[in-house]
Amino acid sequence: MADRPYPYRTALITGASSGIGTAMARQLAARGVSLVLVARRETVLRDLAEELRHAHGIEVAALPADLTDTQQTARVAARLTDPDRPVELLVNNAGSGGSGVFANLPVDLEEATVQLNNQAVVRLSRSVLSRMRAAGHGGVLNVSSLTGELPSPSLATYAATKAFLTHFSETLAIENRGSGVHVTVVLPGLTKTDYFASNGLAPAWVPKFFWLEADQVAAAALKAVAAGTRRCVPGVPYKAATSLLPITPRPLRRALGRYLWHR
Repeated sequence: MADRPYPYRTALITGASSGIGTAMARQLAARGVSLVLVARRETVLRDLAEELRHAHGIEVAALPADLTDTQQTARVAARLTDPDRPVELLVNNAGSGGSGVFANLPVDLEEATVQLNNQAVVRLSRSVLSRMRAAGHGGVLNVSSLTGELPSPSLATYAATKAFLTHFSETLAIENRGSGVHVTVVLPGLTKTDYFASNGLAPAWVPKFFWLEADQVAAAALKAVAAGTRRCVPGVPYKAATSLLPITPRPLRRALGRYLWHR
């Protein structure tokens, strides 16, 4: 990230206790941005908040919450609507999903994926957009996935929620054009985070240069929302691949998704 002042002075990051969320928190803290960190793991979250306060002398609040729970999501939304503590950048990074044949997966976990990846994002985004539009300044950064660009056997619900998130974000970007509010969606490819390891989804055949670092994704995403870029695809291989997807026949997309994820 460049040395010039970052355009947002305060940010709320969901899923801040690991992976891309933690990388974003550290990069924003290094720029002097005050933070509200949201995640389920309270101890990890509070340790990160203390680390960033000590390292950068900024205000960092830890707000433990499970966004698969509507009441806890409402509590985070209430923090976003606090007129005395406005948040200039909302980062919807929290996300999860099980893997396996959909018919064999626990329905409660699949519904929780929809709640976390989509419903919580809708609620939190709606909480800030009216105020941001009135102020003529603000940003919403949504972390989607290239998984949502293809049919993805073994990841049916997760991929579908990411497809929703991408279209939702791009539509909001159009609606808020000229308002001073930037809405950006970032679509990472394979990234070294807990998600792929915990779900056994790290294809051994993928070349090393296809794997992205969490810091790399975070830096590209934060730069994009600051610049008002609507869609960000980190990594040269993924940029090239996504440029071809719009002209790829649907049967070939299905075959590619089957090749990538079917087990």
